[in-house]
Amino acid sequence: MRIARMFVLPLMIILCTPMLSGCWSRIELNELAITSATSIDRKGDDWLVSFQVLIPSSISSGIGITGGGSGAPVNVYSTTGKTIREADSRSFFESPRKLYFAHNRVIIVSEETARRGLNPILDVYLRNTDTRETVDVLITPGSSRKILEQMMQIQKISGDGIREINHLESMHTSVLPEVKLFQLAMNLSSDSASAILPEVYLSGKTDVSSLKVFESTTLPAKIKLGRAAVIKKDKMVGWLSRKEALGVAFLRNEINQTLLTYACPGEKNKHLTIQLINSGTKLDPSLKDGDLNVKVGIKGKAVLTQSDCSSMDLYKPEVIAELEKAAEQEILRYTDAGWKAAQRLQTDAVGFADMAHRKYRKQWRTWKKDWDGVFSNIQIKVEADITLTNVGLSNQPVNVNNLREGKK
Repeated sequence: MRIARMFVLPLMIILCTPMLSGCWSRIELNELAITSATSIDRKGDDWLVSFQVLIPSSISSGIGITGGGSGAPVNVYSTTGKTIREADSRSFFESPRKLYFAHNRVIIVSEETARRGLNPILDVYLRNTDTRETVDVLITPGSSRKILEQMMQIQKISGDGIREINHLESMHTSVLPEVKLFQLAMNLSSDSASAILPEVYLSGKTDVSSLKVFESTTLPAKIKLGRAAVIKKDKMVGWLSRKEALGVAFLRNEINQTLLTYACPGEKNKHLTIQLINSGTKLDPSLKDGDLNVKVGIKGKAVLTQSDCSSMDLYKPEVIAELEKAAEQEILRYTDAGWKAAQRLQTDAVGFADMAHRKYRKQWRTWKKDWDGVFSNIQIKVEADITLTNVGLSNQPVNVNNLREGKK
């Protein structure tokens, strides 16, 4: 028995050895072209796909923006094809490395491409395993490749910088959303079949695609976020201004933080700014004569961050109540602008279809056949309730004369 065990154990080891394949599919890092951003344009009936590829030697050695060298941290090149995937594959004809998309941060889509349809882009990213559906999606009114070519202040890799701008804006002002590709797919496949995407554009009369621009303390042009693109089904149908976009964000309950600036009650040409730090929106639908009505309740807390209101004593409760009422009226102006814009574009950008489906399942069977018509007849009533929780350390605007006299 002991002798049998001595033979069985080595035999099992020999039989299992072929199953240990090891790193048979390995790819060395120096064989990959790490892609930080992708852009998609249309060239006639073809797809023009551009890639912003990192140059590791420039980044690791400090060459470029912060190191004062002559090497750019990224390289941008384009390929064309009848499909997006064919365009990707044609990179092998000119790139010494295989494209690697795991670190891709953003997809920039041209307005023309968005108006012609986003379904092919969604198909590529959700079908294949080598692409990430967590990339941010943005729209640009011109050539999307041009955005990838630009350098940015502070951030070496503009693809990563664009994502950070989008993320910070979404967290601190909430005018434009940060939309991942999988969220875009979920929004477009929902009952409302709509989505909001941020606009990215190049401001200025020239571009900043050369490192020479960093010889000056001011860039001649900058990459900025602008308006909001409205997507219906899979096609772009129009733009929202920032005011309209913030109003839609209130109606969609997508406010993280935001700033509201409005005139001081009873004073001309003087303003104050409050920061809304906690906001929630509740939708209460109802039926009246077969028509859908929606009561929108917005409740939040805010802090006063600046005041030029010289005639107001902020330690008085009645003054605080007046400021709160003025803030509520300002929110109503934003939501009214956003609601009118959504109806003008005949797109349920506020997502009321999902609410209607949940509340009125029986009626939804009829409504979904002509939701655009139902949506255009919806009447909304918005109510806001803002509580000002903190006004700071002074009940008056800071004035050097008052400080000199020892007043507060």
